[in-house]
Amino acid sequence: MTNGHLPGNGEVYQERLARLENDKESLVLQVSVLTDQVEAQGEKIRDLEFCLEEHREKLNATEEMLQQELLSRTSLETQKLDLMAEISNLKLKLTAVEKDRLDYEDRFRDTEGLMQEINDLRLRVSEMDNERLQYEKKLKSTKVSFLNGKNL
Repeated sequence: MTNGHLPGNGEVYQERLARLENDKESLVLQVSVLTDQVEAQGEKIRDLEFCLEEHREKLNATEEMLQQELLSRTSLETQKLDLMAEISNLKLKLTAVEKDRLDYEDRFRDTEGLMQEINDLRLRVSEMDNERLQYEKKLKSTKVSFLNGKNL
């Protein structure tokens, strides 16, 4: 033993130093690979976040369209109900007018003006029935397009 060191310790230290250097290089390489992987994963995350945001925007647009469609449908339903009520009222009026006509025919044989009024009312009821049918067709079309849009 000279100078407090065992002979051959230098070789052990050199060998150990070489192993540590190799371990260090290996760790540097691993850190580099992991850094690349983290960057790649970060890019994938950003892409997914972008896609998610696009899907959210599409969903919001679809929900807005759905709300508009529901408002339109509600409006059409309301119009349909209003028309049906008006048709009922007109039919009641027509019935009353026809009764009046019969009364007047019994009393007065000159009912040309009353007949014209009845014919006008009949024409108006017919027009209202046609308008109601158009609204029903429109409502059905809206329901079909709503259901088709919902299935997308």
